[in-house]
Amino acid sequence: MKTVSPKVEDALLQVLFFVFAIFIMAWVPRFPEVKANLGLSNGQFGTLISTGTLGALGSLFFTGHIVHKFGTKVVLLANATLMTVALSSIVQTKSSTLFLFFNIILGWGISGFHIAVNAQAFDSMNRVKDLTISKLHGIWALGALATSIISALVVNHIGLALHVGGLSIAMWLLIFISVNHLSPILMKANEDKEEHLPLRTLFSSFRVDWLVSGGLLCAVFLEFSTGDWSAIFAKERIGVNAGLAALPYIFFMIAMITGRLGANRITQRFHIHHTVRFLALVGGFGFLAFLTIAVHIPASHKHIALAATCIAFIFAGAGSSLMAPTFYTAGNRRSSLPSAVVVGQMGVINNSAVFILKACVAWTAQFTGSLAIALTIPAAMLISAAFFARAVKVD
Repeated sequence: MKTVSPKVEDALLQVLFFVFAIFIMAWVPRFPEVKANLGLSNGQFGTLISTGTLGALGSLFFTGHIVHKFGTKVVLLANATLMTVALSSIVQTKSSTLFLFFNIILGWGISGFHIAVNAQAFDSMNRVKDLTISKLHGIWALGALATSIISALVVNHIGLALHVGGLSIAMWLLIFISVNHLSPILMKANEDKEEHLPLRTLFSSFRVDWLVSGGLLCAVFLEFSTGDWSAIFAKERIGVNAGLAALPYIFFMIAMITGRLGANRITQRFHIHHTVRFLALVGGFGFLAFLTIAVHIPASHKHIALAATCIAFIFAGAGSSLMAPTFYTAGNRRSSLPSAVVVGQMGVINNSAVFILKACVAWTAQFTGSLAIALTIPAAMLISAAFFARAVKVD
């Protein structure tokens, strides 16, 4: 029977995480164009973007059980197809109604793929030496950085629909090829009746680890907000062009990648719960300090203001770097359920809260007239993550 060596398995998993990031993040630096196409205000656009959470919640409830029942291959390919269709459509429409429909489909596809690929990663860690969730999430961040740089370079030369639609199709092909190469070692459908989780147990088997879920939410919301608002903040508040507006997000991702890929060295020298607490405090307060400096620099010195903004997002990226993989690993360690179900259940809590919080940020920006004030919400949450650090402590 054909098999896959640990070295190839590791490489192909990294490809899946890298491609997944490019797949879903390619349009983020071009949000100002999407917002302009729809003709919406900051509050309206932020609320509409957050509706992807509705699809994500449905996916998070069901996909963990679907992975357990049918294996990861079918789930990865099905959700990659959903994302391709949704993204190719969403960047062409000028209708808020159609945007809403495809954004919900996109949310379902992203969450479904996220659950399946992370469940596969936890399974692969049993075979591949030195494979960690932090490393794979670092590769994901590297993919997000790559697509941000590409977007900044092509924004004035390639149309939104051609750029994002064409890239989505190319990424679908890479996922299809990688998944088929990994097929022999992908998680199979569950055949053990004693471990069977029928859909009727969807709610009865639902478990909430409030310490882990609360920490995850506080830790990652600044990452979500950066993706939604960094380019819009740089373009509309600082006043730079579309190409330069991608820089804060790029610097955020560089800091995040550095932290995640260096996670093994960091955790060998320091206890992980102390590291999480330190990064939360330094990242959150550093972000607030330099964002405050940026908004008080006169408009005539917009490039200095942009530099301060980039430093603010460097602090945000460094502070957020180890958070998601660390809390997901802790949640999986503290639960007896299959990893796909754990990831899904954590996501239900996280995405439910994110849906509300994204709207709060958007309408705070709308009513105060200041996106900087709105961004203090996710910054304060990152600082609060320090109080949940004991959830990741390894006995």
